[in-house]
This record gives sequence, C-alpha cells and structure tokens, in this order.
Amino acid sequence: MSDYSLTVATRKSRFIALFIDWLCISAFLILLLGLTQLFYWLVFNGIPILSYLQSQLIAIFTTVIPAIIVFSIMEGSSRSSTFGKRIQSLKISYPDHPKTRSTIRNIVKFLPWQLGHMGVIHGMYHNFNWVALTLQSISMLLAFLYIMMVLVRRDHRHLADLIAGTTVVKSNSSNP
Repeated sequence: MSDYSLTVATRKSRFIALFIDWLCISAFLILLLGLTQLFYWLVFNGIPILSYLQSQLIAIFTTVIPAIIVFSIMEGSSRSSTFGKRIQSLKISYPDHPKTRSTIRNIVKFLPWQLGHMGVIHGMYHNFNWVALTLQSISMLLAFLYIMMVLVRRDHRHLADLIAGTTVVKSNSSNP
C-alpha cells in the first residue's frame, strides 16, 4: 500500500461525513421553512402566490447559494473541512488556491440539488413536461455518478473533486 493510499479518506468516513452534513443542511431547511411560514403569515396573512421566476429565485437564493457559500467558506478555511468532515477527522487537500478551488468544488457538488429544484419547480408550473423530467433525471444521474465515483475510484474522488483538483484526506495526514 502506498503512502498516498494511506492518507486518502475511506469510503465509510466520507459517507458518514456526508450524512452529518446532510443532517446539518436538513436542520437549516427546517428552520428556513419555519421562518418562511412565519414571515408569510405575518406579512401576507398566508402563503402568497408566486410566479415561476419568483419560485426559482427563492429556491436558489435561500437554499443552494447559502449552502455553497457556507461549505466553500468552511472548506476554504485553514481547517479545510465541513462539520461532517471535522467529526470524521477529514479535510480537503488543495494543490493551491483553497478558496477558489473550494468554491468550484461546492458549485459542482451542489449542482444536482439545484437541477432538482429547477426540475420540480418547472414541473409544478408546467405539468411535469419533458423539461422538468429531463432536469430531474440529470439531477439524479449526477448524484448517482458522484456516489458511484466515490465507491469505484481508488482515491474516492467524485466529479467535484476532479474538476476542482481536490482530494478528501485524513486530517492528521500530509497533503498528497
């Protein structure tokens, strides 16, 4: 076994870290739902009717972009890790420019989520036509691809890691 393979995060630790991060995002979304409902009832006396564009903008600006920003800041910081990675003693290894590479990594990582939002919202307004189904299918295929890449690749890197040039490693190891 090479020195490099000893430093790469295991599949199990990556998936546990992913699950912890998913729990954090879910808690944020539940809080956001409560605050949004409270706002709608206080300001509009009920849930307002939103246009297609308003729905798309609300989805991206209240969920996906905040997640990209928070995860990019956490992974681009000196600790190079999200909550899940910290708990699992993992970090992101960067060859250079951690803030830029972290942003690229997280944009690509959260792309399936955004495509899923776009597909569902498009479907709600257009009776789940071929555009909605295509966006949802691409979203699911990308998510499946990311998972399969972690399972199949020896270095456990997924598409976002490859595009950003990053590797998830054990935090007590040196960068490969």
